Amino acid sequence: MLNLSYKSILAIALPLMFGTFVQSLIGITDGAFVSELGNTSYNAVGNGSIIYVALFMLARGISDGTQITIAKKFGENKESEIGEVLFNAQFLQLILSGLIFLSFIFLGEIFVHAICESKDLALAMTDFLQYRSWGIFFAALYVTMSAFYIGLGKTRIIIAATLILALVNIFLDYSLIFGNFGFPEMGMVGAPLASSISEAVAFTFLFMYALKAPKFQKFNYHLKLKVKKAIRVPLFKLSGPLMLQGFVALFTWLVFFSLLEHHGAADLEVAHNIRYMYFLAFVPIFGYGAATKTFVSNLVGRNERHLIPLIQRRIALLSGISILIIFHGAFLYPDYLIGIVEHNPDITLEILQNSADALQFVSGSIILYAIMVVPFNSIAALGKTNLTFGIEVMAIILYLIACYFFIVKWNWNIVNVWWVEYIYFGTIGFASIAYLYINRKKLGLERSN
Repeated sequence: MLNLSYKSILAIALPLMFGTFVQSLIGITDGAFVSELGNTSYNAVGNGSIIYVALFMLARGISDGTQITIAKKFGENKESEIGEVLFNAQFLQLILSGLIFLSFIFLGEIFVHAICESKDLALAMTDFLQYRSWGIFFAALYVTMSAFYIGLGKTRIIIAATLILALVNIFLDYSLIFGNFGFPEMGMVGAPLASSISEAVAFTFLFMYALKAPKFQKFNYHLKLKVKKAIRVPLFKLSGPLMLQGFVALFTWLVFFSLLEHHGAADLEVAHNIRYMYFLAFVPIFGYGAATKTFVSNLVGRNERHLIPLIQRRIALLSGISILIIFHGAFLYPDYLIGIVEHNPDITLEILQNSADALQFVSGSIILYAIMVVPFNSIAALGKTNLTFGIEVMAIILYLIACYFFIVKWNWNIVNVWWVEYIYFGTIGFASIAYLYINRKKLGLERSN
């Protein structure tokens, strides 16, 4: 049983934050390596990654539903049923991954050429996706295994898995992009190939640990389990809105970046510099967001919903403090942070200055989201995933309207267009708080007399 102390929150969140930090380091390292190849390769990897992650968010939705279900069953002391949940989730992931892979193979090139103004960029993005698509199977299974451990509050093992992923990825990046250590020099496409291989290695580690570690035997996870409709259907019903929520959110970001690409390669390069810095910002946000789902789902399973506001306040406080510690450089020395990822030998001073100014400007929205991630994830953990999808859609509509006016209609500069992030994060946060406050009695969030 999970206790609600700050120490217990940190015990779950810190390993996840460390794991996210290492994965962020991978993204930043990828960007730094590829930026040395020039503007086209840098932007191709950036835009191609957004397309990949948009479809990957469908798989992420299943993993989030799996985490909520496992945390709830753990709170209900139904430990022997948890292995079946994981097994059925993996079955769903394999089917979904196959569909995503086929969409990359048969539709990827058509889609890329439809959204890109530059033919060189489109060709490079197509090459990127051809190599990156092979990793979707392992990426989906990896996040599902992670959801198993996070739902149980056993997050330390994820540190080891993430370190393995990072070390393999960075080694292969350096080897395959530039042809070091006897490997072929593959240029830009070495980056997606390295990512796919590293995800396969990390998944294998988490998978074997769950099968072999004695302390996980009580959860009844093994390869002789059967796919059950009674488990699969409710899991997919819970996960469905989360799948759409993540996909729509990332696809909307793709719209934003595509509009900037029509403004020119310089503005797009600035935007991708900010995107890589988001990797750093989401270190505490992901950790505390995942912790929120685990604690709230566990309290629902324990029938102690009245304690949810207490855990929300504590997680929000820790999340706000953590983002100030980890991301303070964005508003104090943004030029230094940009210099970590931007190694384009042909970079102009204007791009560097615009990148630093934009990062400093957008940092306030990240601080806002660090707090708002708690109520938003609480609603999902309460099983109201249709509602979180509705909130997401509302935020995205306002985001897209803002994108149209700021970028297309009013032609704002690359710094001021980032007002869209304040609109998006603010809408998600305040809508979530309003719902929880108005429905606090109905949801059982108040202690009964």
